[in-house]
Amino acid sequence: MRRVAVIGNGGGGKSTLARALGKLLGIPVHEVDEVQWLPGWRRAPLDEVAPILEGWAADDAWIIDGFGPWPVIDRRMGRADTIVYVDLPFRTHLWWAAKRQVVSLVRLRAWAGQTAPPPSLLLFRTLRRVHAMRPDLLEVVTKGGRATKLVHLRSPREMARWLGEVTRATADVAD
Repeated sequence: MRRVAVIGNGGGGKSTLARALGKLLGIPVHEVDEVQWLPGWRRAPLDEVAPILEGWAADDAWIIDGFGPWPVIDRRMGRADTIVYVDLPFRTHLWWAAKRQVVSLVRLRAWAGQTAPPPSLLLFRTLRRVHAMRPDLLEVVTKGGRATKLVHLRSPREMARWLGEVTRATADVAD
């Protein structure tokens, strides 16, 4: 496992999973949101974002957290040796994203290099839009034989179980 694409809806624990996996495997973790959002949660232009994402995917080892603009997803999924799709129930994404919003407001610290969380309306509209894109996401991660490298995680328990399996496998290799 050297090139891992971690995708899914917001508030599902992708970043936490990606960081844990990166630490475990000793692989750099890149967060798509850090380049696709400008200060104040303004979307960065595709011609600025795409070369960065393509550069990350051209490296020999990476974990890329998030999917970003559609034009660059397909090539990254083709290059990945493992695709982790965090596909929790919509209510879980909503609940976890809402908790993250509140914590960000209280701590005065957001994610993706932002100083404040996104407006709640923007966040919840994005969650709904990404949830509606599930069939498209499933198509891009399974096309052309990619289903063999897909890890489709549908619950927090499955996420923990899979990370535990990777941890054990990594420990076995180290011994």
